[in-house]
Amino acid sequence: MDTDRWCSIPRNDVTALALQPTSNQVEWAVDMAIRGELRAKWITQGGWRAQTGLGTVDPQGLFPPPTLKGGGRIPAQVLLGVLAQESNLWQAESGAVPGQMGNPLAAIAGFYGHEGDTSDAYWRIHWNESDCGYGVGQVTDGMRLAGYEKEGETSLSPTKQKAVALDYAVNIAASMYILADKWNQLHTTGQTITVNNDDPSKPENWFAALWNYNLGFNENKGDGKPWGLGWYNNPANPIYPPSRHPFMTDPRDAAKPQNWPYQEKVMGWTAWSMDTGYSYATSGRQDWPGESGYASVGFRPAWWNTAAQRDLIKPPLNAFCNATNNCNAANPPDCPDAKCYETYWWRGANVTWKSSCSLDCGNENIKYVTLREEPGRGTRLQYGTPDCTAAPAGALVVESVPDNIATYSDCGSSGTDAGDFQFTFHPNPAATGPGLGQYEAKGDLHQIGGGHGGHFWYTHTRDTAHLGGAGGRMTIDGTWTLNRNVEWTRVFAHQPDTGAHTQQAHYVIKGVAGGDRHRYINTHFSTNTWVELGIYRFTGTPQVELTNATADGTADEDVAWDAVAFQPLASKPKHMVVAMGDSYTSGEGAGAYSPESDKDHGENGWNACRRSDNSWPRKVLLPGQSTSLGELSDNRSATADFLDVSCSGARTWQLSTGDPTPWGLIGNYREKSQIDSGVLSPDTTLVMLTIGGNDGGNFTNAVTNCYIIGVCDPADYTGKVDQSVTDTGLLIRQITSVAPNAQIVLMGYPRLVSSSPCVTANFGALNSLADYVRDQQKAKATELRSAGLKVAFADPISTFQGHGICDSNEWINRIVAGPNGDGDWHDGDPANQVPCLPWPGENICASLESFHPKNAGTTGYAQVMSKALTDMGYKGS
Repeated sequence: MDTDRWCSIPRNDVTALALQPTSNQVEWAVDMAIRGELRAKWITQGGWRAQTGLGTVDPQGLFPPPTLKGGGRIPAQVLLGVLAQESNLWQAESGAVPGQMGNPLAAIAGFYGHEGDTSDAYWRIHWNESDCGYGVGQVTDGMRLAGYEKEGETSLSPTKQKAVALDYAVNIAASMYILADKWNQLHTTGQTITVNNDDPSKPENWFAALWNYNLGFNENKGDGKPWGLGWYNNPANPIYPPSRHPFMTDPRDAAKPQNWPYQEKVMGWTAWSMDTGYSYATSGRQDWPGESGYASVGFRPAWWNTAAQRDLIKPPLNAFCNATNNCNAANPPDCPDAKCYETYWWRGANVTWKSSCSLDCGNENIKYVTLREEPGRGTRLQYGTPDCTAAPAGALVVESVPDNIATYSDCGSSGTDAGDFQFTFHPNPAATGPGLGQYEAKGDLHQIGGGHGGHFWYTHTRDTAHLGGAGGRMTIDGTWTLNRNVEWTRVFAHQPDTGAHTQQAHYVIKGVAGGDRHRYINTHFSTNTWVELGIYRFTGTPQVELTNATADGTADEDVAWDAVAFQPLASKPKHMVVAMGDSYTSGEGAGAYSPESDKDHGENGWNACRRSDNSWPRKVLLPGQSTSLGELSDNRSATADFLDVSCSGARTWQLSTGDPTPWGLIGNYREKSQIDSGVLSPDTTLVMLTIGGNDGGNFTNAVTNCYIIGVCDPADYTGKVDQSVTDTGLLIRQITSVAPNAQIVLMGYPRLVSSSPCVTANFGALNSLADYVRDQQKAKATELRSAGLKVAFADPISTFQGHGICDSNEWINRIVAGPNGDGDWHDGDPANQVPCLPWPGENICASLESFHPKNAGTTGYAQVMSKALTDMGYKGS
């Protein structure tokens, strides 16, 4: 954590996480607080509060309910509007979902004093500029460490500071106390500023107090100098579009909040509420019918007698611009500096734009009319649930936190693990001098109460152009170190269901015989899961390092440091198998695609590699085995290991060494090239692949012209086939150079169509082309084998005879209407991708599954490979 900070409660302290409240909890706390009842007797003590060391919490014992000058109290929706604007109703950082624990929400820029318009300038740490706003109300007052206070500030006690930062209920009590003080400040003799009839029960009448809450008040010192509310938030300020409508009358307003002054934004939330984005789980208490821990609507909005009066929650532009502050509504001031604006501070005694406020102003809408105890923290049904299950059998686990740390989740204490975890940060040598911090990447490191055991870290990916790269200022390296010696060991990395999005997570396995091994993983599983990094023979201290430096790192994706597991084996497995290649290897068409390879269509993280649980490599029976390779892999067999990096749409060059440019192309998406992924090594015993069909667009063009249009000539494609086969030979040589002991089997493609078609198609041309591809690939394998390479060719054509399209037992899909899966073709594909094939007569697309083997087809393929391995005498190690 940041030991040189100026703010009181550190970020990334594994003993100080905050609960991310549900919107239901926030609304409950507000409804209780405005009546002075947010007290210990209604708080659920213990649980996560005990784990954070807060002890018994009494929010309005720490921050007593204030008395408003003139009487009355704060309307619930006004305080809720403040919290919506300040934090989106968050107490923890935004990476934590409701019900989950995370770093306290201390705005990163405010915690580190970030400033500047460029990345280089922004990430510099200026501790002396820290504003230290914490939690759901972004409470700033008193939240600096003692001795580092701002001018005129007195630090709160350490007990209060911790409670404000970690406990949403205490933070709301403090926020309410501050808001009331802003009202009272404007009701002081000699500097009174009121709105409408000054009834505090009416939301509109808090307009000036909210202005004060955000910008502060320039007091009247009786010396004749300007005083009042600052010009920046004045509705007449020309930085806000004069034609703007009331905030949130259109939900899209939330995407451009800069068009409204602060108090208008709060008024908008008050009147129309907000969408939290969470609506898929129930409250932690099932005896409260109709309550939702993740209600999509953040809270009940206030109500008006008419919709027209609700729209008039925004005052006219000239309401605070007249002779009182020397402001001409038709030509508001444009000053060269801040000093110039002092004469335009608003100091008018009263502004009325609703003369019948008792009828036309808004009304409070309390959800919790009856006093009652705190709602539960919610049940996370989709994302953010910690994984409390055991690691792979016999594995030695190294967690992301020290031993015996409470992880603030249902998993309890982290217990004692088998090693330690350590971060390495890289300093900015230019960051010297008082009030500066050197380790800027700490500002982009976050911790979450999720993942294995209830804790993981995450940050954003960086490349050299984004202050990252190896050893760059924003580079973070995390290393898990095992505390004992092992030899042959299967290594796993746990991926949490949130916070792990990069498709290029770069793991370095250290202490391995022959030197460090590099493994690249697509981590975007969106579910808690153990992902195998491979099997290695360790001769030194076993370590796994993960960095946030990636080739495509633009700070748009996340890298997560969760747990790592080492599963010792008695010896090297007999079979260490790798599947590579295109859609015919990945299992496109057979369904059951792994989540990281079938997601986010049309977005930056789109992946349609579509690796299927029903792929033929998983169904292969290795010689001497009665259990399929997929089952052996799922059961983490000591006999066989299986790694699959195949990708639907892959072309030959995308398997080769080197990064493709640009990232995100079909057949690669944002994954590392298949050879560079790290699955191959001298330990590999078998490589199975299909490749070449996509080169030059041959497959798509041939199917379109020969099958759909029905007019084609095989001669149109043979030249590209010849080139793809030449490239395949070069690819196999590259594979051999990395995996010199592996048997390589190049699997061919089947004929798609029966000899007696049931559709209009030039089936003869298609079949002739399939035969040509088969003959050329087979000849290339023979040539390579003659040159001393361990290469064989497997031919599926005879096995598929009688099972093509139009046969009574089809093993191959015809045109399939899509999308089938989130990564499949959708209408409106990104402009840089090949457009999807239109479905005849309809505005939908043909699925990627079209013209690919069904589940029965991949079974047939597996039979071909199993027989080929037996015939060639493959035995493994």
